[in-house]
Amino acid sequence: MKKLISLLKACMSSNMQLFKIKSKSEKKSSKIVLPIVLFIICSFSVWSYANMIMEPLSKANLEYVALTLFVLVSFMLTLVEGIYKSGGLLFNTKDDNLLFSLPIKKSTILFVRIFKFYLFEVVYNALFMLPAMVAYIRYGNVEVSYYIVSLLMLLLLPIIPIVISSVIGFISAYSSSKFKYKNIAQIIIVMIFTLSMLYVSFNIDNLVEDLVINANKINGFITKLYYPAAAYIRLVRDFNILELFKFILINVLLFGGSILLLSKFYFKINSNVKSVSISHNNGKYKIKQNSVIKSIIKKELNRIINTPVFVANATFGLVLFLIGSILLVVKFDSIAASLINEESLITVSTIKSYIPIVIFILIVASSFTSSMTCSMISLEGRSFNILKSLPVKPFKIILAKVLTTVLISFSFLLVGDIILFIRFNLNIFEMLLLIMCSIVYPLISSLVGIIANLKYPKMDADNDTEVVKQSMSSFIAVMLGFALIGINAGIMVLILALTSIDISILGTLLVGIILCVILISYLKNKGTKIFNEINA
Repeated sequence: MKKLISLLKACMSSNMQLFKIKSKSEKKSSKIVLPIVLFIICSFSVWSYANMIMEPLSKANLEYVALTLFVLVSFMLTLVEGIYKSGGLLFNTKDDNLLFSLPIKKSTILFVRIFKFYLFEVVYNALFMLPAMVAYIRYGNVEVSYYIVSLLMLLLLPIIPIVISSVIGFISAYSSSKFKYKNIAQIIIVMIFTLSMLYVSFNIDNLVEDLVINANKINGFITKLYYPAAAYIRLVRDFNILELFKFILINVLLFGGSILLLSKFYFKINSNVKSVSISHNNGKYKIKQNSVIKSIIKKELNRIINTPVFVANATFGLVLFLIGSILLVVKFDSIAASLINEESLITVSTIKSYIPIVIFILIVASSFTSSMTCSMISLEGRSFNILKSLPVKPFKIILAKVLTTVLISFSFLLVGDIILFIRFNLNIFEMLLLIMCSIVYPLISSLVGIIANLKYPKMDADNDTEVVKQSMSSFIAVMLGFALIGINAGIMVLILALTSIDISILGTLLVGIILCVILISYLKNKGTKIFNEINA
């Protein structure tokens, strides 16, 4: 038992900051405060949405439908997060070699890993369910049994998402050695989820109205589709001890059976994931030599693709640019009509003449909200000293990181540009200017991001998420990005007041090119020194 408790403490210290174990001399509060504050802010947001949904439903005594909806939503969100986390918490974990070398039973190691995964999912699920449960107290007919049932639900509702995500994690881990870019699926899921949340936020009023009108149908559909939602609502509205025991028994058996089944294959999967296979033809190997810059770019691309949280966070603005381009092409007439009224002198042709300005603004905004380099130094982590020891000039390493992100950004922007060029028949000069903008502004964003990361590296992070979302360099790059959007818009307006649209874009672009030269010169002179001073 002592070994189990010690192992639990040690494993909970990794990747779960709230449970970090530190010595008495170390300050723990600074590491705990931020996650707790973020949890409170997110919970308050969910509570506000829950109240917004329950208030109109309560007038028809249908407030329980909101609970049904939140059970389904929390299931989906917990499932997505579980798929995302199962790879790092269950399969191919960093401490495998250490744990397997200790005199500990493999069954104990598996139990600890699953318990850690379960605890993480309970906390994550509570982020969405707990605020909804609290909001229901205000509108529903609450008895003592409601508190007991809700507390048990917080512990039991994550079980089914855990089982499903573990199965998907099993499949992903099993195929990882055969599929080079296994994290692409995770990246796509995260992007779809983020865009869906944006859609819900912008259309919440219409969605609530539709929910009130079709509340009974929606509730019936969800309860038939998802048993835990049906069980929870039945227990809330008409408490039955047998129903409660039945629900507990089903979840315990499902969880226990999944663990038993997983234990049959778990360690074989882990060993296969870490294995490396080498193929050759007749014993002859063909070695392809690349330039230093090209080799580092390939290395950076592989690292980026294998870091889903980095891709989802950094390319969000670029994905929005593509979506905005498509919407502008498909819905231009309706968008233009919404900007025109009877008293206005603006016509559709007038709005269409300003399309190059609109495209320019979209390119600038997308570039400065997609700062990738602001965490690329920090992502090296403890391997940064190995990077420094290479016989390569630091400026080349920095430049390769910058060019990697410019290539990614330009790929997205060029697709959107072509779509817009075809639809709005821009002239050759305008198209060349906007393509140049699609190179220059991502370059500025990348240079600003890498400078911020060199100034404020975070080399001791426990995971990639902490680097990407909780570092000082990321915060500075985002704030500077917003400032640069405003500055470029201001320059555009000033020049546009004096000359034509094409010249105003050209003038603003020239200012951007000058800024690029200044930033590159700074990196070449000062960046190398800062790079050499960083220690992992």
